[in-house]
Amino acid sequence: MDTVRGANQVACLRFLADADDAQTVGVISAGTGLSRPTVHAVLDDLIGAGLVEPTEPSTAGPGRPARAFRFAREAGLVAGVDLGPRGVRAIICDLSGRRVAYTELRQEPTTELIQHAVHLAADETGLDLGRLRAVGVALPGVIEPNGYLRASLALPGLVGLQTADVVGQDLGKPVAVDNDIKLAALAEQRLGAGRGYSDVVYLQIGQRLSVSIVLNGVIRQGRHRLAGELGAQRGMRWTRNAQRGQLIWASHPTGEEVLTAAAQGDADAQAEIEDFCAQIAGRIATVLLTVDPEVVVVRGGLAQDSGVLLRPLVAAVENELVFPERPPFVASALGREAVVLGAVGNAFDRFGSDIYGVKDYPSPWHRISTASIP
Repeated sequence: MDTVRGANQVACLRFLADADDAQTVGVISAGTGLSRPTVHAVLDDLIGAGLVEPTEPSTAGPGRPARAFRFAREAGLVAGVDLGPRGVRAIICDLSGRRVAYTELRQEPTTELIQHAVHLAADETGLDLGRLRAVGVALPGVIEPNGYLRASLALPGLVGLQTADVVGQDLGKPVAVDNDIKLAALAEQRLGAGRGYSDVVYLQIGQRLSVSIVLNGVIRQGRHRLAGELGAQRGMRWTRNAQRGQLIWASHPTGEEVLTAAAQGDADAQAEIEDFCAQIAGRIATVLLTVDPEVVVVRGGLAQDSGVLLRPLVAAVENELVFPERPPFVASALGREAVVLGAVGNAFDRFGSDIYGVKDYPSPWHRISTASIP
């Protein structure tokens, strides 16, 4: 009976969450396939849990006005934070997954900066953090399931810290911590360029080159949380211009500038990108033959990749493969926001029962975005 009751709660809450306006019992019944008495009983439960609110009945038309009900999306908040070597990004979503606050800071990375970013985002939009229910955090490095940062070239000062515990004690809410590139891959698979695919390889080319894998819709972590950490192989260098994992470019100072110049016709930048793609193609081909993904999502630093990176990369990888079957290579749809979106989505995934108080309520990935609410 409890299982059926829980499923009915999920059905009604999902229906109301996807509706823009309050809905009557009759509409909810028709939309969910549940009887009107069942809907009435479920709504009583959801109202008691603070997830649904009755609205003033409409007075238009003859007869007794019908009561309507709405999803109380503002009753709870979930935050996501991306902490990197150059600063922090934070997003806050309501219970429907819609963005209600967002902020960025360029500061020295510390665990205190995580909490500060959440507080600042809330203060800038007048949100009450008393409604906060869970937090997701993204960090560069190898992270244990309990939020312990075991290793990180990008944030050496945070290595050894129980980040989830430290942040959770300050904010008083459960905290999920995971690797930044893995969370970016998850976000691309759930709501970005990899949407609709179960098996996705995510390749990021920026200050360093990183790979992450999503299989059957789940981040591939591995026994020791090292899946995708190709730079951890002793003596392994992706390219000649890699120094301790950092990519050093010749034609322009940063990878983004190289790509921008190449897109504008700079012959030196184009030649450097082609040479770079030829160097990494062998290792990318090895990943593809090991995983055989449905799609490869590539983030190269440009808001829109017109082919300046994808074309030479695809050509170079094709030269490494014997079989004609290969996945399509597509540009990232989420860009630099993929990590923070993955962080907040991961919090919804990990703590759904705490967030909603309803078992098996699905995470609202389809609504998560850095775009502001209209």
